[in-house]
Amino acid sequence: MANSTALNSDLTSKPAQTPIGWRDSPNCYGRISRTLHWLTAALVTLQFTVLLAWRGMGENAITLFLASIGPHGSLGFMILIVTLARLGWAWINRKQRPPHTPGLGGRLARFVHITFYGLLMWLPAFAILRQYGRGGALRFYGMELLPEAERDITWMVAPAELLHGPLSWLLCGLVIGHIAMALMHRFWLKDRVLARMVGARGR
Repeated sequence: MANSTALNSDLTSKPAQTPIGWRDSPNCYGRISRTLHWLTAALVTLQFTVLLAWRGMGENAITLFLASIGPHGSLGFMILIVTLARLGWAWINRKQRPPHTPGLGGRLARFVHITFYGLLMWLPAFAILRQYGRGGALRFYGMELLPEAERDITWMVAPAELLHGPLSWLLCGLVIGHIAMALMHRFWLKDRVLARMVGARGR
C-alpha cells in the first residue's frame, strides 16, 4: 500500500509531456520551425566545412567529394530558399511563438536573430547577383537555371565583391556565438531556452 502511494505521488509530481505540434506555441517551437532551423544549421555547417577544407587542403579527393555533396552556389541557393521559408513560417506563427527573455539579454538575442536572417538572405542573394552580372550560368546541382551570357553589370557584381567575404566570416562568428549561448543557457543558466527548440513540450 505504501509503495503504491509513493508511486502515485511520483507520477503526479512530474509534469506530463504532450507531443510537439506542427505549429509553434508560447512554450516551444513546433515541428516545422524545428525542421527549418536544423536544416539551416546543416546547410550552413556544410557550406563552411567545404570552404575551410578547400582553403586548408586545396584540391584533393576529400575536398572534391565534399564539393560534390555541397557545391557552393547550390548550397547558397538552398540556404536562401530555406531562409525565406523560415521567415514566412515565422510570420504565420508570429502571435504564438516563444517570447524572447526580458531585459537586455532578450533585446540582444532579438538583434542577433534579425542579423542572422539578414545574412542568410543577403549573402546568397549577393552571390547570385554577382554570378548573373558576370554572365555566368546559374546552376543548381547540375541543373542549369540560367545560361551563360556576355554581360558585365557592375552594380550587380560590386556588392558581392565588397561584402560577401567579410559578411561570411561575420556569419561564422555569429554561429559560434549562437552555439556558445545555447550551451550556456543549458548548462549554466539551466533554463528552458534550448529546450524550446530541442526538448519535448510540457503540458
